Amino acid sequence: MTVGNARQPFGRLLRAVAAVVDELPQPVFVQSGTTAFEDGRCEIVPFLTMREFERRIAESSLTIMHAGAGSVIHAVQAGKVPVVMPRLASEGEHVDSHQAEFARELARVGRIVMIDQAAALPAAAREALARQATARASASPPPMVAMIASVLRGCAGGSGG
Repeated sequence: MTVGNARQPFGRLLRAVAAVVDELPQPVFVQSGTTAFEDGRCEIVPFLTMREFERRIAESSLTIMHAGAGSVIHAVQAGKVPVVMPRLASEGEHVDSHQAEFARELARVGRIVMIDQAAALPAAAREALARQATARASASPPPMVAMIASVLRGCAGGSGG
């Protein structure tokens, strides 16, 4: 799971994962960002290189993440159906709530499973795993994903949203 590289902490998602870690596919890898997080049941690192991030996403059976455009696009392009919890400005998790708008749109078109609260994580994980098992990677991403991916490729230093 990944919280991205925003400066604001994202304890809400990390606590959600910790609450159900034993129910998740094992092993559980956590990229914790700036949020202090300890859990002996998880492998935890604060940040990843882009190469390591891409490898971890490709090898994951279940991907749980914030709704950073770069992170989500990498997961979708790797054929994953990620469980996504947007960072919210009202929770002090980001500068605004653009992640919620992005996630709602991707959930609407069926590319992600979006959650707003920790209690929804177990059901969302089951749904994502089931959809991923039956889904075939699309040769062409939805137009919005393709547009954002194109913009991110043009930005120097973009590393996961």
